[in-house]
Amino acid sequence: MSTYPRTVKRQAEQALVDSRFDFIAKYHAVADLRQLARKTPPITDLQTITALEALLQSDQFRRVRQSYFLFREAATVLSDMIVNSTESGMQRTALIRLERLLRKTRGNAHRGVAEALGSLPVAIRGPRVPGGNGATMPAVTWQALVQSLGLHLTGEFRYVGRSLVADTAQKNRLLVVKLAKIDDCADQLGQEIRWMETLRHPGYEVDRRFHVPVPLKIRRQPVFRLTHLPCEPPTTIARHPEGLAIAFVTLTDYFVYPNHHRVDGDTALETLGRNAYLMGWLAAKGVIHDAPIPLFHNRTQRLRRDDQGRYQWFRAGRLDQWLDSCAFPNLGLSGLRDFEHFTSFSGESRVLYRHIGSHFFSLLLVAGSFFRSQDGSRRGLDADGRPVDARDLFDPNLLGKMIRDIFNNYYTGFCGSPPPANLPIDHLRLVSRMVEEMGVDRYMTELLRRVDQQHMTPAQFHAFLKQKGYDEKKVEGMQPGQNDILINSGPHLGDFNRQISLPELIEAVAAMSAVCIAGRFLAQKQSIES
Repeated sequence: MSTYPRTVKRQAEQALVDSRFDFIAKYHAVADLRQLARKTPPITDLQTITALEALLQSDQFRRVRQSYFLFREAATVLSDMIVNSTESGMQRTALIRLERLLRKTRGNAHRGVAEALGSLPVAIRGPRVPGGNGATMPAVTWQALVQSLGLHLTGEFRYVGRSLVADTAQKNRLLVVKLAKIDDCADQLGQEIRWMETLRHPGYEVDRRFHVPVPLKIRRQPVFRLTHLPCEPPTTIARHPEGLAIAFVTLTDYFVYPNHHRVDGDTALETLGRNAYLMGWLAAKGVIHDAPIPLFHNRTQRLRRDDQGRYQWFRAGRLDQWLDSCAFPNLGLSGLRDFEHFTSFSGESRVLYRHIGSHFFSLLLVAGSFFRSQDGSRRGLDADGRPVDARDLFDPNLLGKMIRDIFNNYYTGFCGSPPPANLPIDHLRLVSRMVEEMGVDRYMTELLRRVDQQHMTPAQFHAFLKQKGYDEKKVEGMQPGQNDILINSGPHLGDFNRQISLPELIEAVAAMSAVCIAGRFLAQKQSIES
């Protein structure tokens, strides 16, 4: 080997540990090391790892806005060594040091380390789920629907959200007829039925309780047009103009959630852990639930934004109306639900890492909401305009158990092996911060910008303001698009147009997701070598 690569290596490592080198010089040094790790992997060694560790733990560039890019590249050199090094000992050392850095870094350095770990290659390919066949959707009345399905219904009809629900003569079974919303498409609705059929096939048996509903079809079609309902839906439900719907039979506890106020702590703990396992187990098979709960950065902007205001946890922005997002999670006592949000995954690890992060983020939010649900009246601002303080509703020991069970079960389901002995986070600190931020409703307001008002009709605008507590007479004299309007819409996690007020949650989610990807990478590597 030429002496040139060794000279480049030595100079780059020196630049990383010498405080006299500025940001640009260190970035170029990291770029040199990354090229070496990819093109001449045998040249990188323990000295390279030590120099990169020093940079990632340094406070020199903590306040530099672009430091994320430097730290991400530095951490990626270590992940390149894990993948490309010809010495198994060096691979193992790089992996151990990179995982250790999860506990020793904060902010942009932590994000860079987690994303580097989360990009380790894993081979996961999801199933092929057929799409719609374009056939005509049959029309059926409610009475004809029940007769054609051969079901004997008992008890009163009721709505749970947009689903019309009825008890059946079959023990512990419900008929659920899910009505399409005004902006739903038939293929998306039918996808839920097709996922039920897929998950009921051999190869999807699991040793944890997971009820997959029995899908029902009308004239062999999963989506049908339903007329003559036995009772009208709530006024909050805007039905599809063609009356589209799907139907299935499920367990009576299908609509019981882990954060329901009547669910006790032990049941919530078990339910969250089991659903975490199921999410991880399915993710390992390439089946991703992309909406365990609805998450938004800003709900009011969803009509004009390409991303519909959806929350991207890795950007760590303010989380909109977190308690409302947790109200009806797509996981419950029977297992995961709302299969229309399932997608088949085959792609890069870094995309999978973000999906896993969304799972952890959702599960931890639901865990926090469990305690707030014990007294739903304590919310928002009190009579004097001060934030409601509900921290006394939290049991820190139980919350800590929930966090551990969520991680351990997800890891086991995803990696197929026991979890690490220690959590990759300071869970006591996380518990303390979750109680502090989730227990006090400090962030209640946002601006309804003029540009968002312009996407509303006058009727929608007036109804929105009345819903947010504005006086009806005052609202009638207002027109959309005249001024920005301060509205009370919380509680949020973070102030309007700012970062999340609980960055520790983002760091925990990043660390947990990264360790899961690393565990799967190791399991696949060992399987190939054995």
